[in-house]
Amino acid sequence: MLGLRMAIPVFAITTLLVVPLHATTSYYAGTSQETNFNGALGGLTLLNPTMTFLAVDLGSGGLFNASGTGINYLGYDDFNNPGIDFTVSSGKLTATQQDQRVQISFPLLAPVYAFGFHFTFVSGTAPLGNWCLGLTRGSCTYSLVNANAATSQFFGIISDTPLTGSVFIQAAGSAPSIVFTNFEAFSVPEPNTMLLVGMGLVIVSLFRRKILPLA
Repeated sequence: MLGLRMAIPVFAITTLLVVPLHATTSYYAGTSQETNFNGALGGLTLLNPTMTFLAVDLGSGGLFNASGTGINYLGYDDFNNPGIDFTVSSGKLTATQQDQRVQISFPLLAPVYAFGFHFTFVSGTAPLGNWCLGLTRGSCTYSLVNANAATSQFFGIISDTPLTGSVFIQAAGSAPSIVFTNFEAFSVPEPNTMLLVGMGLVIVSLFRRKILPLA
């Protein structure tokens, strides 16, 4: 069993190894009809099966805790006025208004390390499927295009630290109504990080056992 003097520095070293010096986040704009991430990025691979949206997760102004992941899809008319609802049909999340803007927010207590989703639009609007994805409200960090409503566009994020920000989506032209066909969320870091975390938990257990008085 580790002694108290040894446990503390070992635990400190393990903690430094587990916590990265800075976050490394990769954003991936896929191709039409792409099903998921092609491979590992930033030491992580999205492995979960595709998730669908559930009507029971709908609330006023959004869809909350999507499939139990803690991820929220919030509806806006111009990113200043929230409270625009969605509908769910056949597992697809659909905006209830044309030109509805969407904020996808990630949970703080149930970390998400990788996230990907497909989106398209309701037919009958023009010009077709021009979208802006931003990392801040109203920005256009990534410009994406759906050729038509029969195709879907994939977008994914992978990080070596939990995702805590948001993704903001708006139409770049005209007023299509966005449709999210599915999404994926991966909440476990890569194996090396998991090993280090496990070591830290073992050391904490030994440390507590050492300092607790015998019954």
